[in-house]
Amino acid sequence: MSIFQVDMLTGLNKVETAIALLKACEPPDGYYGAFSGGKDSCVIKHLTQQAGVKADWHYCVSPIDPKEIHDFIKQYHPDVQWDYHARGFFKKVLTNGLPTRRRRWCCRLIKEAGGNARVKILGMRHAESTTRKLYKCFETPKHKDSASVWVMPILHWSGGEVWEYIGIHNIKVCSLYAEGFERIGCVLCPFLSRKLTAMQLIRFPKLAKAWYLAAVRYFYKRIERGTPLPFSNPDEYWLWWISRDAKRRDKRQGEMIA
Repeated sequence: MSIFQVDMLTGLNKVETAIALLKACEPPDGYYGAFSGGKDSCVIKHLTQQAGVKADWHYCVSPIDPKEIHDFIKQYHPDVQWDYHARGFFKKVLTNGLPTRRRRWCCRLIKEAGGNARVKILGMRHAESTTRKLYKCFETPKHKDSASVWVMPILHWSGGEVWEYIGIHNIKVCSLYAEGFERIGCVLCPFLSRKLTAMQLIRFPKLAKAWYLAAVRYFYKRIERGTPLPFSNPDEYWLWWISRDAKRRDKRQGEMIA
């Protein structure tokens, strides 16, 4: 389906619908734009400009983002403000352990930080995960520490439609997409597929090593605390984490509560 196909109920195509949403929800102080450096962020930023609404854009600096993302934002989006909410990130692994799909504490520090008590523009889409399929274009998050409102103008767009919009408007995107990465962002995110995990282990060895060393430290920290992990050594713990084996992962996660 094309982004320019008209919805019979509204009489608008997906681009017009996104722009109408941004105009309708614009707050007096302007939007807080959440910018990650990915293709979806580039599209919502462009749509905001097309809508003529006010927004200040923020990148929550991630210590586990590839350098290519940092370079891309600096070169093509110098207006984006860099916010440092995740300083000392790897030290927090000593407390929380390696993040998993069930316990993704890292997102709260990196992706969801900033913009509290403001109306935030986000580039989330239904097609990205089963959890996001439950979202609506206008949401009030249920986090206890959040008083913000989320507006998601491309929530109903497919990945193909995002690329269609990028192509039509000749929008620059991070070079990592040209290397075959379908999704970019935090290296070794627990939500990645086995394929992308394997690609990232090879492509980003320094960040992979940082994760590995954090895993080793946490393994021995749990022994010191008297609550050892259900693994015989840190390498077994590491291999379990990067395996992305759903059955094996879920079986062990029941024993992982700190």
